[in-house]
Amino acid sequence: MEIVRSLDNIPDWEGCVATIGSFDGIHRGHQALIQTCLDEAEARSLPSVVITFHPHPQQVLRNADRRPIRLLTGVDERAFLIRKFAHIDVLLVLDFNLGFARMNADEFASEVLERHLKVKHVVVGYDHRFGHNREGDADWLEARGSEHGYGVSRLGPVNNEDVPVSSTLIRDHIQSDRLDLANAMLGHAYAVHGKVVHGEQRGQSLNFPTANVEAHLENKLIPNNGVYLTKVDTPAFSSFGMCNIGYRPTFKNGHDITIEVHLFDVPAGKEDLYGVEVIVEFLQKLREEKKFSSVEDLIKQLENDKKTCRAIIENYRDV
Repeated sequence: MEIVRSLDNIPDWEGCVATIGSFDGIHRGHQALIQTCLDEAEARSLPSVVITFHPHPQQVLRNADRRPIRLLTGVDERAFLIRKFAHIDVLLVLDFNLGFARMNADEFASEVLERHLKVKHVVVGYDHRFGHNREGDADWLEARGSEHGYGVSRLGPVNNEDVPVSSTLIRDHIQSDRLDLANAMLGHAYAVHGKVVHGEQRGQSLNFPTANVEAHLENKLIPNNGVYLTKVDTPAFSSFGMCNIGYRPTFKNGHDITIEVHLFDVPAGKEDLYGVEVIVEFLQKLREEKKFSSVEDLIKQLENDKKTCRAIIENYRDV
């Protein structure tokens, strides 16, 4: 999949099939859109294009007095997940700024879809809206397409237990410790992409060495403080492990949240992970973070946490 960040860099083709959206999280609804785009493209022997935006539109348009939106995925994470689920030809990342936001639906269709992409078919969700003041919707696009020679597929909601899947609801689930529901809606484990950085090496002294992970995305939604069963992917190996998110209250009352992962099965010679890019997938929350009265009590709890993880790992072997 080629990542294109400017309309001027679109490959010279005679047409394509495209789908449009913020695609934050690449959840099951997004996956259905992307797969339909791919199917329609293959049926026409045309390139397939996923159109997304950076920054996320809500980061640009959100009122200053509201809390900043926390994202499920940055562009790189979206690209990673799209590659995981479908063989899309092009990911088009459009710069979403105030000028772009003022573009009306007619201008977006004319400039982006028709002039640059030369679309032959467009795939959208049932509730997708675009253009200034969200004036364009699936009905509008279908009418526009019929006038300009391209078709439109409109997909209905993808439900999880009769509830439509949405990025907003997934964020709510993660922030409310409903990780199981969030992962069910995502269709994959929620993950943080980051780099292993130097910490205080306190885990080493406890015989529970950890990798300190610094998330790449500054406004990434981090799961709530606590201890989690995780799976960590590195360029060299994958391993289950347990992750603590929080302030390490047994040792100090800090203000900076850390993500520390103790890996269970590190191959010999691969112990040094400093500077390594990793993906931490959050599978299940075990308990809340707590302050222990002694280091010995902490070690005893960590040993129990590890036993708990080992006992339930089999439920996640296919993740």
